Amino acid sequence: MSLLKGCLRLVSLLACAMLPAALNAHWWAGSQTTAGSAPIILSGLAPSLVRSFAATGHQALITAPLGPPQGKLDPALEAFLEGHADFALLTREISEADLATYRSYHGGRRPMILPIAGGRWDRFGYADAVVVIVNRDNPIRSLSFRQIDAIFSATRYRGDKAAMRWGDIGLRGPWKYRPIRLAGSGAWTPEESARALTIKRQILSVGKRSGRWRPGAQAGDETTVVEQVGRDKGAIGFTGMGHIAPGARVVPVSGAHGPAVAPSRASARDGTYPLLRTVGILVDARHASPGTVNWVRFLITPEAQRTIAVQGDFMPLAPPQLARARRLAAQLRCR
Repeated sequence: MSLLKGCLRLVSLLACAMLPAALNAHWWAGSQTTAGSAPIILSGLAPSLVRSFAATGHQALITAPLGPPQGKLDPALEAFLEGHADFALLTREISEADLATYRSYHGGRRPMILPIAGGRWDRFGYADAVVVIVNRDNPIRSLSFRQIDAIFSATRYRGDKAAMRWGDIGLRGPWKYRPIRLAGSGAWTPEESARALTIKRQILSVGKRSGRWRPGAQAGDETTVVEQVGRDKGAIGFTGMGHIAPGARVVPVSGAHGPAVAPSRASARDGTYPLLRTVGILVDARHASPGTVNWVRFLITPEAQRTIAVQGDFMPLAPPQLARARRLAAQLRCR
């Protein structure tokens, strides 16, 4: 039996070695099946991608019924986290609770989260861009990651002192001494929302240091943050681009490099807006099956990206996102 297992292991490794290094090369011969989960928001896109994948001579199975994007609410996603499925598709930042579950079943490792599609930048609920908002009367023109960190963070790993008044980030005149009031802090605790995780992981956290939130003087959550900002001239918060309402104004944002960029269809397509979100596929990077590697690599081919564009719920990956996905795909290792 041990000899048989060794032979099967060798066959698996040889199959992995034969997988294409170039994403547009011929697929490894043979039909392989890989199974995983997807949230209900992908109910239109997932079957289209599966059909496109089948045309390459391979199979992928999306576990039905489609569920929510949190493991505690979706047994199919929980199955991936616990090592009983090959992959999971996700339309949000993976929660800390789900990361902890995955680590507990995988020797402390994190899953690989590889982007496969861009969010609909202005459609609420479809991985829309995260935006920082202020009252429409606030004259601030733009905000950098350093300034956002100074406003929202208790740790301030980007190096600026705490910004407590609007003058601390450059406003003058009657705005200089106006207090900065944080709206929507209920979205940060006790379990951080997907948008809060985007801000925390992309701005407040630097390197391996995980940022911590500054306590918010105002309560409320993502259902009320736009309203709070709309009625309070000194307030600032964040939400999804698809959730903007009159009274609040979106502020252009500059990342670690480059000028400030406003969220738009154009900046979503070219990837220049720094707080875009993506649809991702979660896999075990060290122990993926050959079929899973085929499936993951297919999802970032031109054929799959055209399928995403035609289906229309989500956007194809922007060039920087696609480059990152290809770098990650090259790191996949078969079990």
